Amino acid sequence: MPERKQFQYYLATGKMTFPVAVIFCLAMTGLHFQELTDLLPLIAAGTTAYLLIELNTSFALIRTRTTLHASLFLFFYSGSQFLHTYSHEIWIPLLFVAGIYFLFQSYESPYASIPVFHSFLCLGLGSLSFPYLLYLTPLVYLFMTMLRSFNVRSFFAGIIGITLPYWFLLCYCLYMGNVGDVFLPFIQLADPPHIDYSGMSTAEAVTGGALLLLTATSSIQLFNKRYQDKVQTRIMLRITLLMGIAALILAVLIPAHFKAAITILLVVYAIVNGHLLALTYNKFTHILSWTTLGIWISVTLFNVWTDSFNF
Repeated sequence: MPERKQFQYYLATGKMTFPVAVIFCLAMTGLHFQELTDLLPLIAAGTTAYLLIELNTSFALIRTRTTLHASLFLFFYSGSQFLHTYSHEIWIPLLFVAGIYFLFQSYESPYASIPVFHSFLCLGLGSLSFPYLLYLTPLVYLFMTMLRSFNVRSFFAGIIGITLPYWFLLCYCLYMGNVGDVFLPFIQLADPPHIDYSGMSTAEAVTGGALLLLTATSSIQLFNKRYQDKVQTRIMLRITLLMGIAALILAVLIPAHFKAAITILLVVYAIVNGHLLALTYNKFTHILSWTTLGIWISVTLFNVWTDSFNF
């Protein structure tokens, strides 16, 4: 079809999209490499991209074998210089993708308690570095009802999974003689920081705004085409979007942990935009593909420019 012979078609189906994203990611990491810990964010991002590919392979969220969503994640990650600095929050997107992978496995499963346990375990591990993820616990239980995997066994499996990291933390604190440290995440939950955007950099605000704009645009168009997906796929995409909304709320209300929340939104954007651009070929998506490229280039150049002043 002539209309498919466009930039969008080669972006979505071309074999070079993912290798180019990997090479660009390596180049951007090498550009600001200073110490060995700078490799850990790269490892976390690469593993997250791999899990995104496995997520689509296992559940056919995009109904075709494509690496576009993983490529989009790597492109925007590599263009966000503030994500290249090591912190415990770099593992949040990896744990998020692993968590929804296990959660999706529970769909109408007679043994739902096993993947539910692993999903909540990922949530508990993520909350060690970003305690406010615990606020999402009731939301995940709601998702289990949508996936028809909620029952007494899966309910308690979730509780065991989310508390297991804290039992290990308690043992470690007892060994070190600092028992009070195990309560620190819960103290932060009870006394969240004031809403103060003064600590947010301009690069973070610009990148977050660009991701929000692209995610919202893709989501609206995706809902217009949802009838083309299976019921299972619709449910999983709906859950993914709701998680993105929850991450956005956390980013707005707790700007002190903006980077952790924005990485979740980045994953959601990669899945939603990858689904739209890989399956829908019309005038709107053709314009959106070029718009996405333009926004990505602009955001990347802006982040590199602002980051250069920090050296």
